[in-house]
Amino acid sequence: MAILGEMRKRNIFKVSLAYAIVSWLIVQVANIILPVFNAPHWIMQVLVFALILLFPVTILLSWAYELTPDGIRATADVDRTQSITVQTGKKLNHVVIILLALGVVFFVFDNYVFHTVVEPDPDVAYRQSVAIIPFTNGSVGEKDNGFLAYGTHDELLKRLAKIAALRIISRTSVLESVGTTKNLEEIGEELEVGSILEGTVQRADDQIRIDARLVDARSGEQIWADTFHRELTAANFYAIQSDILMSIADTLEADLHDDELERIDEVPTENLAALEAYYSGNKLLQERTAASLRASIAEFERATQLDAQFAEAWAGIAEAWITLHEYDANADPLRVRRKASSATIWAVTLDPDLPQALAVLGWHSLLHNYDWTGAERAFRDALQIDRSNINALHWYSHLLAWQGKSEDAVAAARLGLAADPLSRLTKTNFNDILLDTRRWDDAARVADEILDDGPFVTLMGNQWIGDLRARRAVNAAAMLHTWAAASGRDTEAATELGELIVRAIIEGEPVDLSNDLVERAGILAMAPEVYAALGDAENTIEALQRASRTGVGLRSLLSMKINPSYDFIRDDSRFVVLLEEVGLSE
Repeated sequence: MAILGEMRKRNIFKVSLAYAIVSWLIVQVANIILPVFNAPHWIMQVLVFALILLFPVTILLSWAYELTPDGIRATADVDRTQSITVQTGKKLNHVVIILLALGVVFFVFDNYVFHTVVEPDPDVAYRQSVAIIPFTNGSVGEKDNGFLAYGTHDELLKRLAKIAALRIISRTSVLESVGTTKNLEEIGEELEVGSILEGTVQRADDQIRIDARLVDARSGEQIWADTFHRELTAANFYAIQSDILMSIADTLEADLHDDELERIDEVPTENLAALEAYYSGNKLLQERTAASLRASIAEFERATQLDAQFAEAWAGIAEAWITLHEYDANADPLRVRRKASSATIWAVTLDPDLPQALAVLGWHSLLHNYDWTGAERAFRDALQIDRSNINALHWYSHLLAWQGKSEDAVAAARLGLAADPLSRLTKTNFNDILLDTRRWDDAARVADEILDDGPFVTLMGNQWIGDLRARRAVNAAAMLHTWAAASGRDTEAATELGELIVRAIIEGEPVDLSNDLVERAGILAMAPEVYAALGDAENTIEALQRASRTGVGLRSLLSMKINPSYDFIRDDSRFVVLLEEVGLSE
């Protein structure tokens, strides 16, 4: 208590309060002035750090020295009978009151007088939604140079998507739209964008020329155009993309933050051959077949052999491996997990801020390690950098759905649709989320819309399992047969399995699903849900336990918490243990 009394005598508390108010005012004024001079963000950090460091210094000086009529003197040298700390304290009271008044005045003026709500210009917002048409390969007599045109399109998509002020339509929807006879105005209307970027890439020996132009989708008028001509190197290729992006951002009045500027200038590799292999692998990855995925792995690995520091190529390897088990029934689950894990670690180690790497890290963490918290953190980090990253939105929506967060899951899936509105894969993901959230009729309508454009194996695989969960046995049996035929599976086995499903669900007959039928029908990954639909508790539990041991994270396993197929075994102690093993226990 004596120390507190001494601190009051020496006006330590009043000095502290005055210092705090002055520091707050300095920070507020700096927050207004620094952006006017385009000061780097670190200046504000240094200012705040300095104010924090000076605080204890100020307190020590207030303790050690005293203001007297003869000037500032050490407190120890002042006769206590001659001390004027009481008068100084009264003056400090007035100073604090004046500073508080200044703070209030500043707050009022900043928030209610000088602060005006600026309504966004609808024309500017309209133009800031952009579709990038694949660039034309204008090279004459050159072999295998389509990768430059493809790479320009890919790079501009990735980099523009990192600018928060812009809305960028994903590749798949653009390809769906331009693969027709539609003109630019019709494409803009279909994709709901205000601006369209197109151009031509030409290579002649060791030179590259890119002609780019930005068009108003509504009027067809040219907004901006330029030509970029340089020596062909990987660094120059990326530099041209940066120049195009800066010009577009300026033309569309898109403000860029410091971190966005840094990402625009990134050079992922300086090896041109590695860059070519990467784009070849990325193109194969998008095809999503067992053969194309394996071919993409080979191309990505070639890129990493040419440049071991190429983080995007490592992320490509990870995504291809982690996706392979969904398209190749013969893929060894343990090998898939090992390869995906190794590539993921390399990618995020080389570039911790790469959205592709963060997204695949999240999916790997969930599927292979059942790390729900780590997966969500990775997805959020990816979306913080690239809010329209399709992989992150797809995979994050599944995580939310499997946790029982239905509304959040649907919202994330809708964001994916907004970024890639014409993609059948994105629509299929939305269908899957609707099934996970038990919106059976909505899911069926989405499925019909997708299938109106022709067969789509992934959608069919999702939908027959969804019908199984909804106990719509006839629909499940019919879609199972359609899916088997479209995916090259044994249709006779699928028909036999469909008949068993109808008998068990509609007629209530006990049926025996043999392991031979499971293998012939090619439904090993879906076996737990099929056993559950047939009411076979023992085989359901055994199939789930087997899936848990492989550590591949089958959807039949990760959906246990919200999957109605398993309602009849929720009180089984073995099921409770399984929920704990995959991190889904309450």
